[in-house]
Amino acid sequence: MADTTVPAKDASWSSGLSLTAIILTYDEELHIERCIRSLKPVASRIYVVDSFSTDATVEIARREGAEVVQRKFKNQADQFQWALDNLPTDTDWVMRIDADEYISAELATSMTTRIPRAPASVSGFYVDRLVVFLGRPIRHGGFYPMRVLKIWRTGLGRVEQRWIDEYCVVKQGLVDYCPGDLIDENLRDLTWWTDKHNKYSSRRVIDLLDYELQLGLSQHALSGNVSRRQVVYHRIKARIYPALPPYFRALAYYLYRYVFRLGFLDGQQGLVFCFLQALWNLFLVDAKLYEARRMIAAKGLESFIEHLRDAQGLDVGPPRLESEPRRSA
Repeated sequence: MADTTVPAKDASWSSGLSLTAIILTYDEELHIERCIRSLKPVASRIYVVDSFSTDATVEIARREGAEVVQRKFKNQADQFQWALDNLPTDTDWVMRIDADEYISAELATSMTTRIPRAPASVSGFYVDRLVVFLGRPIRHGGFYPMRVLKIWRTGLGRVEQRWIDEYCVVKQGLVDYCPGDLIDENLRDLTWWTDKHNKYSSRRVIDLLDYELQLGLSQHALSGNVSRRQVVYHRIKARIYPALPPYFRALAYYLYRYVFRLGFLDGQQGLVFCFLQALWNLFLVDAKLYEARRMIAAKGLESFIEHLRDAQGLDVGPPRLESEPRRSA
């Protein structure tokens, strides 16, 4: 763990709520200052958990008053749960926020008014996540409002241990809502975006194979206080989607987002976002899933796991076989 010494906070830093914000980073010099500055009106403490960035992320974060620790990265769920379990959090509330996200003025206002008045029965708060893609807010296609649990009482939140699409949940109590947008606006270009989602597709393959073969690599059962949206999404992902024909399901998902959920109303940016996020990405997942099954059939599971580690840098660890394989999707 790196030195966590932090410089004195500058005069612009409000005392904020009794809230610790936690940000995971790797080479986020383009975004980290914007993220931290948006948090200053609401957070009394900010941690950056960095995966040994090669750019100026750490220097910028410390300059802005954040406390920085460093740890080797496995996946988002593992890294954030480690932060919850190990960082010396002394505030009443914790917030999860990504480096390329920032808090809108409306959300900051609602947080400072609603969170301090929350009754003891409330354990967390949902916020609305708004994606900005190629400079345009994506408000259709079922992508907005995307209500996510981002704030909870210290000690009551945890992260589902999955390789992709993990949820934060609270162990008990009610979950309230803070109006205002948490804006997800990555400033990098499409080459970076497609490279990131290419890597995400490999992580999704791990989750699908894990569910199919019962390898014990991910958490598949929901637990804790979860929203209705999480329950529905989990049912679709765990039961309905795997039963659909490969490749066709990617096309069906794209048509659902772009046509039936009116993604076309977001103009050219909506077309590109829905095509890449839904059709291209999930088609790539199915192609990689086919490739993985062929490799496992020809060389065995251990060889495939070694391939993930050596060729893609994904160290899934040894499988923990629990039962006979499920029927292939």
